[in-house]
Amino acid sequence: MISEGSTRICCLWWGGAVGYKKPLPAACEHSRPPALKREIIMKPLSLCMLLFASVLATSLEAADKGPADERPPQVKTLQPGVTLSLVAEQPQLATPTGVDVDEQGRIWVVATHTHFRPDDYVGPEHDEILVFSDLNQAGRAQKRQVFYNATDATMDLELGPDGWVYLAERDRILRIKDTNGDGKADVEENIAVLESEADYPHNGLEGLAWDNAGKLIFAIGENFAKEWTLTGTDGTKITGAGKGGIFRCTADGKQLKRIAEGFWNPFGICVRKDGEIFAAENDPGERPPCRVLHIVEGGDYGYERGYGSEAHHPFVAWNGELRGTLPMIHPSGEAPCGIAPLGRGLLVPSWGDHSVDFYPLTPKGASYTSKPMTIVKGGRYFRPSCIAADPKNNQKVMTWYLCDWVDGRYQAHGYGRVWKLEIDLGKADWVGPLELEPPTKEAKLAADLRSGHATQSLKELLKLAQNEDPFVARAALVAMSHKASEWTPTEVMKWSPAERVQAVLVLKLAQAEPKTWIPGLLKDKNADVQFETIRWISDAGLKAFLPDVEKVLAQSDLDYQRFEAAIAAWNTLNGKALDGVRNPEMLLARVKDKQSAPQIRAYALRMLPTQSRSAPKEGKQVVTQFPKGLTLEMLEELLAVNDELLSLEAVRTLAGNPIASQKILAQLAADPKQDAVLRAEAIAGLAPLAEQQAGLLLKLAGDPKRVVREETLRGLRSIQLTDKQKAKLKEIADEFPDSKDAFQAALHPGALKTDRPALTETGAWLKAIDAVGGPADVESGRRLFHHARLTNCAHCHRHSGRGNVVGPDLSSLGDRQDRAWLLRSILEPSREMAPEYQPRTIVLTDGRTFTGIRLRSYVKETIRDAHGQNKTFDRDDVEAIVESPVSFMPQGLVHALTDRELRDLIAFLESNSRPQAQKTD
Repeated sequence: MISEGSTRICCLWWGGAVGYKKPLPAACEHSRPPALKREIIMKPLSLCMLLFASVLATSLEAADKGPADERPPQVKTLQPGVTLSLVAEQPQLATPTGVDVDEQGRIWVVATHTHFRPDDYVGPEHDEILVFSDLNQAGRAQKRQVFYNATDATMDLELGPDGWVYLAERDRILRIKDTNGDGKADVEENIAVLESEADYPHNGLEGLAWDNAGKLIFAIGENFAKEWTLTGTDGTKITGAGKGGIFRCTADGKQLKRIAEGFWNPFGICVRKDGEIFAAENDPGERPPCRVLHIVEGGDYGYERGYGSEAHHPFVAWNGELRGTLPMIHPSGEAPCGIAPLGRGLLVPSWGDHSVDFYPLTPKGASYTSKPMTIVKGGRYFRPSCIAADPKNNQKVMTWYLCDWVDGRYQAHGYGRVWKLEIDLGKADWVGPLELEPPTKEAKLAADLRSGHATQSLKELLKLAQNEDPFVARAALVAMSHKASEWTPTEVMKWSPAERVQAVLVLKLAQAEPKTWIPGLLKDKNADVQFETIRWISDAGLKAFLPDVEKVLAQSDLDYQRFEAAIAAWNTLNGKALDGVRNPEMLLARVKDKQSAPQIRAYALRMLPTQSRSAPKEGKQVVTQFPKGLTLEMLEELLAVNDELLSLEAVRTLAGNPIASQKILAQLAADPKQDAVLRAEAIAGLAPLAEQQAGLLLKLAGDPKRVVREETLRGLRSIQLTDKQKAKLKEIADEFPDSKDAFQAALHPGALKTDRPALTETGAWLKAIDAVGGPADVESGRRLFHHARLTNCAHCHRHSGRGNVVGPDLSSLGDRQDRAWLLRSILEPSREMAPEYQPRTIVLTDGRTFTGIRLRSYVKETIRDAHGQNKTFDRDDVEAIVESPVSFMPQGLVHALTDRELRDLIAFLESNSRPQAQKTD
């Protein structure tokens, strides 16, 4: 029997006894030769490293388990046929970042000691490649071996052909090998080397896998948007910055090629038997959720770190929102680090949600959709990361091995586990069939288009590029990019508007000569052509076109979408891409510029940030403040310009801070010489102060202008009226029979909840609003969308640049053209809640609760609340985190609206963000 003291000494000798304060033996101390990391040659390892790695198989059975008791996994299985057993744990390994299994059943693990290594960390100088073997009846490994100990920031491990072990360091892909059979790597080769000034551990190279042709697949993260060059062994170079990427090369590092781009951090990659590639996308930052992705050749998944960290940017997509970008299969749990095939589905561990989830894949056109289920759930100290299948899996019981980071700290902390996950297929009917489904006709079409051998005519390809299936559309763009060099500007300008839009995407993809194309495309009368051209200029960083972008900004007929795009491009070309569209100094200068068109000044005013992203201190209210440099006097000057759009934007800005602005708003509301719509906007801005402004509102309730009168009645509806006030309203109501429903709602707001269909009866509600006489009032619907007392839609949603980013941006909602679906979403907001917008309730140890959209989870929990502001909590203060089945959008919203108001709100949501003529000219 090994005594406690000798066990600890032995653990030190393994190089795994993190947290033990005895010094390592001198023979264990070595430094990697500096030249070794950069040379793409085979070189024997140093004698010092051999001495360090000479520790071979050692019994683990009597290892001290003290630290494990401090971090209980609290793990349980949730589906039939699933079992989980512990293979190894600290101190035998620490902070594991990669795992694989060989034909002998040995489990290879990366134990990292260099990931944000604390100054007082006690352990090996470099990361370890460990081999666990000889599992006993309980599943615990009886042998542990250090195979290699010379890499830093090691992010993954993949076993390869001919005895090679492939590793992903932050800035290189390498392979190591034992050539003399002593169980230790004595040779290493670089496969691909990354050159960049960025050094953050886990947004560089990562995600190793093999494709069916024996080629290596790997990824790079967003690299903090720093420029990088990736070089293969044959000298092939690929460059990039903030778009992330997935690559393919031969086993010896030749024929390096980029497969896809547009990622934040695709830490987990797997390849199915039919060659389909899938990825688990980690770390969404301000753009939740993390993603499960179907990876295809030539795919663009929308993300660009170079545009900053804001939740909104006109040139960044996360779920296929932009033309030519591809959507996710489904949101994943927080911080997935691995992914593995299982039959027709995928297993995805979630580091932040403490779970292992199964994603059964259902074909959807050329890709897939999924309705995941959780099969394993643990407590705070169960943080599964990487996953690898046992190569000897059979049709009865299938086995995977999981790494477990244990602790939520990013710093190397000395904790770690390896689990064995088994699924008995005889009991696990939830798995479904193991044999893969044949590809759909759409998948075959997309694959053919991507192959480079498409036989379709140009007209057919242009039509396919507009296909509602984004994977088919993207494939058509890729196919056309091979022929774009044959096009001429004269030819393209004869195409239809929709075809010209596709042409811009193709020319950008083909890296066509900008000087040949961009000047003419910027003059195109079609707004979408202009938008995509501006996006091309920005994405490619074409600084020579800065004067052209400035000319766009000077156009008097610019719509908001193009203005926002031009501002984003202007920032990029001036070296301020990370500002996104938030450049307060530049925007304020345009607001003040009296030589600019009033429309441009209005758009700049709309884009000025008015609210901090961080939540106020405890007990303080969320306050919208004017940006620095914007004053009440300046807003009054803008009103004096007497331009319709600029005046409306000024009033909306004033309404954002009604306490400071109520005097101006009240004067506007009461002035009969002002435009009626402007007055109504001012009245809507006073809604939060309806009690204080009750006298004015009662006076305006009898205004001859219907839009003024009815906006006033909405404000009165939100307060408790006295009998005298009610009598006054009844008297006025007799004079205006066309506003009967508005008066009734103000006098009897509770009646809006009675004698109306059930919320589940969408058809009945549709009939009710269709029966309302007269045309819908889109501007009334716009005011309702932003109304601070009745609907509050803008607290969570953006529309045309106004509002918050808690829920989805609704600017293009009208493109769906499905009124029943839209109405159902309002009536039953929790019925079809998108997983990425599912709130989570954080219960603190002192009993307080907070609800929001989860952004990040490690030693702190960060959510975005209903006001669009971030709240962060220490994990030690969190008692529980509960997924809420209830949407942020309140149930019964329609019970605050008349049928006419509901019709107007829907009409606004169905309207486009810019005039239809501009889209189709």
